[in-house]
Amino acid sequence: MKVVVWIGRALSVGLLLAGPAVRAQDARDSATVRMVVVSAAGPVVGAAVSAIGVRAETDRAGSAVLRLTVPAEPIVLLVRRLGFAPESLHIALRPALDTTVSVILRERAAAIAPVIVSSTRTERRVEEEPLRVEVLAGEDVGEKTQMHPADLRTLLTEMSGVQVQTTSPSLGAAGVRIQGMRSRHTLILTDGLPLYGAQAGTFGLLQIPPLELRQAEVIKGAASALYGPGALGGVLNLVSRRPPDSSEAIVNQTARWGTDLVAFGARQFADGRGATLLAGAHTQRAVDVDRDGWSDIPGFRRVEVRPRYFAADTIGNALMLTAGGFAESRGGGSSEDGDATMPIPGVFAESLTTRHLDLGASIRRRLSNSVSLAGRFAGNVQERVRQFGAQRELERASTLFGEVTATAVSGAHTLLAGVAEQLERYRNRDVSRFDDSRTTPSAFVQHTYAPTEWLSTQLNARCDASSRYGSVCTPRGSVLARAPGAVSVRLSAGAGWSTPSPLTEETEAFGLTRVVGPLAVAAERARTASLDVGMTRGPLELSGTLFASRVTDPVGLRRVAGDPTGAVQFVNASGPASAHGGELFAVYNEEPIIVTAFYAATRTRETSPESGRTRETPNLPTTSAGLDAAFEEDESGTRAGIELFYTGHQALEDNPYRTVSPGYVTVGLLLSQRLGRANVYLNLENLTNTRQTRWDPLLRPSPGEGGRRTVDEWAPLEGRSMNLGLRVRL
Repeated sequence: MKVVVWIGRALSVGLLLAGPAVRAQDARDSATVRMVVVSAAGPVVGAAVSAIGVRAETDRAGSAVLRLTVPAEPIVLLVRRLGFAPESLHIALRPALDTTVSVILRERAAAIAPVIVSSTRTERRVEEEPLRVEVLAGEDVGEKTQMHPADLRTLLTEMSGVQVQTTSPSLGAAGVRIQGMRSRHTLILTDGLPLYGAQAGTFGLLQIPPLELRQAEVIKGAASALYGPGALGGVLNLVSRRPPDSSEAIVNQTARWGTDLVAFGARQFADGRGATLLAGAHTQRAVDVDRDGWSDIPGFRRVEVRPRYFAADTIGNALMLTAGGFAESRGGGSSEDGDATMPIPGVFAESLTTRHLDLGASIRRRLSNSVSLAGRFAGNVQERVRQFGAQRELERASTLFGEVTATAVSGAHTLLAGVAEQLERYRNRDVSRFDDSRTTPSAFVQHTYAPTEWLSTQLNARCDASSRYGSVCTPRGSVLARAPGAVSVRLSAGAGWSTPSPLTEETEAFGLTRVVGPLAVAAERARTASLDVGMTRGPLELSGTLFASRVTDPVGLRRVAGDPTGAVQFVNASGPASAHGGELFAVYNEEPIIVTAFYAATRTRETSPESGRTRETPNLPTTSAGLDAAFEEDESGTRAGIELFYTGHQALEDNPYRTVSPGYVTVGLLLSQRLGRANVYLNLENLTNTRQTRWDPLLRPSPGEGGRRTVDEWAPLEGRSMNLGLRVRL
């Protein structure tokens, strides 16, 4: 101990003696640069000035001071300010000499491209849209692409009120739940087209790579007035990248034996024409993390390709054509390398083989300065072979969709009217009692009124004539008021409905063989309302939301009394399902720091199809919170980000180990370094090593509902994970 004390004293004395020498050396090798930044209107306040890793910000006089170590070569001074074109200049420094430099910035209103949303059919800046549309774009999409290049599971994790729920632990299926609604009530579109079907299912998120996406748009609450019965709970619209965007390729490897190769090419031709191409190949080995004989990470192999063609002119005419397809094989269940005894004896493997093809087109023709026509058309066919132990199901689903709209603008009024028709067909060779064909012709109208800069309204109405459920009309109304000081208030209310399908979150996990048919249930109806308040103060953006929803005749599964195999049947619950809650969201963006935080609280109630009693909706966290902080250095190309997520307790259903899950925290870290035209990145997820199997087994002691071998996934199964990759601009 005495030795340590004496060493500490010696170091202290040495530092004190060395201090003057060090300061003298610094004075000889350093120089001060005084920047004066002005524009045509006078001094520029808050301009970011940087050189060789040192930053400063101009004061009220437009002045900033940098103290720099003198390099051997001339340095580059960078000056940036929102609303002005950036400037740079080269200067040579001399030791111990001060240098004063003046820079004149030129105003440039388009320094940051506005965020334009298209999910409401009338393209408008997101801050001017009466209907609340949340957008994830730019660096957020790029960051999620590096975390999971193969799928969209992490894309929406930073959006409050949006939960990505795993519905099948064996095969990894996941759906999007919006503000407490079931994932089957979320419609997934690509450029406004149902390329993956009217009901994309819980595997849709796993089969779309994010590299081709420019942004993701989310409409929360009943949107049947815009998109029909598939949008009872909300809409996720994926907007693709377009020329002249950059071409890129990603090579990614995970520590859990997953490999991704994805390439995106963009080419701009003459006369406003262009094309893009996405191609990818992915593989993942099944992994039994906890060595219980059951794979916690499903294995899969997939290849995909999607070309797109774009054409546009200067007066507003546009055309987009796309075609795509993928082939995937996915497997899980009993693992060969497990050394634990299975609670249920016998090998039980699960697999899914999918073949998908689709075509789509969007056309816009401007007839005059105030009138335009548009059309959207899509068709797809998907064949799947599902295996649950000895149970095999071969199914084929197809969708044909067409829509024509006319838009007229007169002063503060924008009127859109259209007609649409959708044909859905489902065939199951092994469970033919659920075969179905249905058509849904529709007519809809949308009126937007913006009498002043601070007030605008939007009214939607739609009538669907279902061949199975008759005619259903749904309205939605939204009001936007913008007060001085960058404060905005939005109020929305609407109704929705849903045509029941045999492919639900539950049947995607255990198939249809043990489901008693036919699907003789009433359509679900919903009413939703929300109040959103937003405010912007310099680099800080705040928003808060209150929401409520009520679904009547919700569809669920009930066990067949006395059946030892766990057979179930579809029923309408005897009471409604309701949800209400609030969300808080904040973004602080001041170069080089970006911080995003959210908090969401949801309270839900529903009537159990089994007991008829009111209960909390299963598998939905009552609270969730997240914090994402990122540092990005433009000069060096270094980026570092850390994520912290909290998931509150969830009510559980048909779980023999517990009825309520505990809350848990996960932490992630993303590091990226630019090297010329390439970015090397390292992504570390779930550093807390949170695993559901640390609390309870995943495997059930006996078969559950529909013959299921596992309980629902309410926490991560894979534990700590890591992936390393290279992203290259071609």
